[in-house]
Amino acid sequence: MDATLDALYNIILRGLPTFFLVLLLHFFLKSTFFLPMEKLLKERYDATVGARKKAAEAVSRAEQKAAEYEAAITKARTEIYKLNEEKRKALADEMSARFAEERKASETKLAEAKADVVAQVASARQGLLAETEAIAETITASILGRTA
Repeated sequence: MDATLDALYNIILRGLPTFFLVLLLHFFLKSTFFLPMEKLLKERYDATVGARKKAAEAVSRAEQKAAEYEAAITKARTEIYKLNEEKRKALADEMSARFAEERKASETKLAEAKADVVAQVASARQGLLAETEAIAETITASILGRTA
C-alpha cells in the first residue's frame, strides 16, 4: 500500500506544475480574453437593444405625427366642406331671391298686359257697339228706304 501511495504522490507531484499552469492559463485567458469579450458582447447587446428602443420610439412618434396630420386634414376638409355649403346656400338664397323678383316683375307685367287687354277689349266693344248702331241704322235705312 505504501508503494501505491508513493506512486500516487509522484503522480500528484508531477501533475502539480501542469495543474498550476492550467490554473494560471485559466485566469490569464479569463482576464485578457473572456472578460473583454463579455464586455464587448454586453456593449453590443446594449447598443442593439438601445437602437431597437430608439427605433420603436421613432416609430411611435411617427405614428403620432401621422395621426395628428390626419386629424388636421380631416379638420381642414370639414372646414372646407362647411364653407362650400355656406357659399352654396348663399348662392341658392340669392337665386331664390332673384327668381322671386323676376316672378314679381313678370306678374306685374302680366297684370299690366291683362289690364291693357281688358281696356282694349272694352274699347273695341265700345267701338263695335258704336259701329253696330251705325251699321244697323244704315241697314234699317236702306231696307226701309227701298221698301218704303
